[in-house]
Amino acid sequence: MTASYNLPRGESLTTLPEAYLAALRPPAKESGYYVVLLPGPDTEVDESSLVAATVSLNLKPEDLRRALAAAQPLPLARYATSGEAGAIAERWRSLGIASAVVSQDDLHLEAAETKIRALECSDDSLTAISRLGRTRISFEWRDVTLLVAGRLLSNRVEVEERGRGARKQTVDSRHLSSDESVLDVYFGNDPANWSIVTGAFDFSCLGAAKAVTTFQNFAALIGFLRERAPMAHFDDSYVRVRPLLESLWPLGQQVDKSAQRRSGAGKFDSATVTTTDNEGQFTRYSRLRYCLSLLELKERR
Repeated sequence: MTASYNLPRGESLTTLPEAYLAALRPPAKESGYYVVLLPGPDTEVDESSLVAATVSLNLKPEDLRRALAAAQPLPLARYATSGEAGAIAERWRSLGIASAVVSQDDLHLEAAETKIRALECSDDSLTAISRLGRTRISFEWRDVTLLVAGRLLSNRVEVEERGRGARKQTVDSRHLSSDESVLDVYFGNDPANWSIVTGAFDFSCLGAAKAVTTFQNFAALIGFLRERAPMAHFDDSYVRVRPLLESLWPLGQQVDKSAQRRSGAGKFDSATVTTTDNEGQFTRYSRLRYCLSLLELKERR
């Protein structure tokens, strides 16, 4: 199948920059450089500029319009080299669309997050107790730089079948799902964040403010941390922009086909478990926000 592209008026494949042509070549998975949209709340782009900008992404103008309307940083393309990504970003800027180039390496996905079980607080510092090994880790409140809130969604489908080959019949199926709030906490220039997931967190640090529901406790925890760390930036945009991330950062999926077992009378049962979740997507978005916060800090200096 041959792909078709809507070229801006007056342009052809022979006149477009090499970085535009690179959009026709899918980059290697989990590598390269992201072009990140940086729209402001008042960003307005005319229709001709929208069309010109979408050529480099193989998007429809309405898709880019939705991304601009979100008014949040969004990765919309990935290229093999910084030169290709930089050319696209420069072209966008000429069309009135602010953007930045972020390397895959800048996300520091190799830096493992620390999953937190509980927090202890003093006037000067914040101490976390890890879920694994019950390790204690402390930072001063002034070191807290970024809080990124989101939700972790997981769907698990279990299908049991009986028989062999084309004669298999489904004998049972189950659909399980979970939805938990998550908060990533960053300190200074360290990309290895703390991760607080509501289903595995002890809210005793809230003291008298601890409520009955997890929803109330999560909101109270965010308020508590923001009050104690007023210099930290708080970001809760993930839930709003999640659908716009799936083309570049799709949901993770694992399929597990268990071994067959005899169920009697010469019959065999087998089970297939398919799990889909957004944990990897949220981690990438969280690290992107961390990376952009560092770039913003450098620009201020």
